[in-house]
Amino acid sequence: MRDAVSAIGLAPHNFLLSWIAIGLACGSFVTVLVARIPEGRGIQGRSQCISCNKTISARDNIPVISYLILKGKCRNCKVPISIRYPLIELVAMGLVVVAVQSNEGWWKVLAWVVFSVLGLALAIIDLQTHRLPNALTAWLFVLIAVTVSGDILANHHSDRIKMTVISSFALTVFYFLLNILSRGGMGMGDVKLAASIGLILGYINGSSVIVGTFFGFFFGSTISVLMMATGRATRKTQIPFGPFMLLGAFVAPWLTPHLVAIFL
Repeated sequence: MRDAVSAIGLAPHNFLLSWIAIGLACGSFVTVLVARIPEGRGIQGRSQCISCNKTISARDNIPVISYLILKGKCRNCKVPISIRYPLIELVAMGLVVVAVQSNEGWWKVLAWVVFSVLGLALAIIDLQTHRLPNALTAWLFVLIAVTVSGDILANHHSDRIKMTVISSFALTVFYFLLNILSRGGMGMGDVKLAASIGLILGYINGSSVIVGTFFGFFFGSTISVLMMATGRATRKTQIPFGPFMLLGAFVAPWLTPHLVAIFL
């Protein structure tokens, strides 16, 4: 019992190997979300090979490792498995490790792990379908609200409640106005996603919300210009904006202190 209590008292980054395993498992979960949510399927039940429909056994479903052991092929039908699966698992692992190493306190770490994992799923789905599913944006908001509230209670940060709520509301209104002005060019999925981004960045400070929003537009416009310059898009091409919102939010906590020091 004493060892368990001592472990709880340790900082999250003291469990790096465990977080690596958790990150890989989260990546496997992301592949399930990406494959099933857009098709309206539930996330319960075992995964199946998309070629032969055979249920994938537990030993063949170990993130990254199973892919390497099977040499990228289904054990049953020998059809190649897309490289995207281990890549998603590795990206999720990287995001989780960064979230753990860059934050202090269990609740704050959990908030950023949730944001990173569900954000990755939303980004991939948006790139594939140009949609941000209501189920995922709603769960993201609820889980961020719960984990941020946990950190507020655990660390007595009641002074941050006002800024957190205002940031979430203000960013949601901002994107809603963009939705109206763009006549739907900025989708309602982006508006709903903004509520979660405002929540997690607003809990840090208002400056992070501004920086995250700015870099979301910066990344989006830069990629759009590059795509048009290389002939991969035109002015009429619809480019999903959710991934850029999420990327801007993810880099904001690290960029904000440097930008504030330079300009203020």
